[in-house]
Amino acid sequence: MNNKELLNILKKENLPETKIKNNSDQKLSQNLLIDADLMKLISDSVDNNIWQLLEEIIQEAELKAWSLYVVGGIVRDLFLLKKNQKILIQDIDLVVDSNTSPSNIGAGIELAQTLKKRYPEVLLTVYHDFKTASLSWNKDKKYGSVQIDITTSRTETYLYPSANPKIQIAPIEQDLFRRDFTINALAVKLTSPAQGKLLDLFMGLSDLRKAQIKVLHPNSFLEDPIRIYRAVKFAIRLDFDIEAQTIQYIYNATKNQTYDHLKLEVNIIPSLTIRLKNELRSILQSNSWRKSLELLSCFGALYYLYPGLILNCEILRQMRYVSRLMKYSDPHHKTIKWLLLLEILLSSIPLKERKIIAINLQLPSESIKRLSEIQNINKEINQGLRKYSKISDKVNLLNKFYWIDLILVAAQSKKEIRYFIWRYFTKLSKISSPLNGSDLKNIGYLPGPRYKEALTILLDKTLDGEIKTKQEAKIMVQTIMERLD
Repeated sequence: MNNKELLNILKKENLPETKIKNNSDQKLSQNLLIDADLMKLISDSVDNNIWQLLEEIIQEAELKAWSLYVVGGIVRDLFLLKKNQKILIQDIDLVVDSNTSPSNIGAGIELAQTLKKRYPEVLLTVYHDFKTASLSWNKDKKYGSVQIDITTSRTETYLYPSANPKIQIAPIEQDLFRRDFTINALAVKLTSPAQGKLLDLFMGLSDLRKAQIKVLHPNSFLEDPIRIYRAVKFAIRLDFDIEAQTIQYIYNATKNQTYDHLKLEVNIIPSLTIRLKNELRSILQSNSWRKSLELLSCFGALYYLYPGLILNCEILRQMRYVSRLMKYSDPHHKTIKWLLLLEILLSSIPLKERKIIAINLQLPSESIKRLSEIQNINKEINQGLRKYSKISDKVNLLNKFYWIDLILVAAQSKKEIRYFIWRYFTKLSKISSPLNGSDLKNIGYLPGPRYKEALTILLDKTLDGEIKTKQEAKIMVQTIMERLD
């Protein structure tokens, strides 16, 4: 499939042409151009402590004569590394081939339980239905923050579109078929014999060379529509094209509209909605969130968040405003930026459905509360700012509200309100009284309740421009104190 053919498809489906690019001269990683020693490549590319941990897991698997593979993103990223680059690892996916492991509970779970005995500090989470266990280290002195998922190879059968899959033990080859994209269906064998062997059953390496996202089968997005979000995420993150036939499969899924019931009922297919939230978080945390949302909108994939949700210019303006204002409002804004962007997106949805979606996504309780109350807060702030003429009265009004509420209100308000809240965050909220308690004491006033009242009045007069210097404040405070006596 060449770029001309892909361009024709995107034009036909009214997709943005900016996703068309020529990858023929893309500088490929050396790892894609040579037949590398994959075990050495892994050991050289990951942190030494992580590699030692992997070696211990490999030894445990070999003691049981189990075939252990590393699969998915870490293998993909390994082939995309530039020379002397390291992989920043937060998640490692390991699979035990069920053909070599007759464990009743699942070899992945059994292997994880064995490792838990060796590392008592690690958090072990077991998912029996999925034959999977997770080992999580959080800010560990040696390993940092890393999660290792160990799975018994399996197949997934979807009884109906968007359903939770039915799990059945199967060989590693069938396990790879359940993966989302060819570039994520690569596996490297970690145990002997044939240690370091690459399993590339679906030409994932070829698609890495072509810099394209491609699904494994036509029903992929019907089975799991969240894969559409993942396709867009990887396309934007890796600067890859989405393969033309894969685009058609996306349209087949979005036109099928199997997800409408989620806006009407609470707790429908919870694992699906949680994965939707995780993908939204990943997209909205990135600097390229706008490109991703625009592509999802063009695909019609925002339908899975809410049928009828349209990413129009006004919503994008509000989201850009939130993104900018976050820089001035809180030093920890990066931790919740994605959540506020999502709240802006959800705010355009009718209140009843908005609350149900927020509950299904398992958003924090304070987020659900904001989504329920933001219209009333917006009304109160807008009316107050228009009512008051003094800057101090306006600032005191805004001081009553949580900073996140102010950001959302500003984004959804007209220009004059936006501008004042912007001034509040960037300048007005940083202004303090020209005098403090020590100054009042040095002037000769005895400490007491009057201090707070006097300093508040001084601040108000400073905000209103009646006081410009400390000397003017010292003169003014005499009148204030006499009035308070």
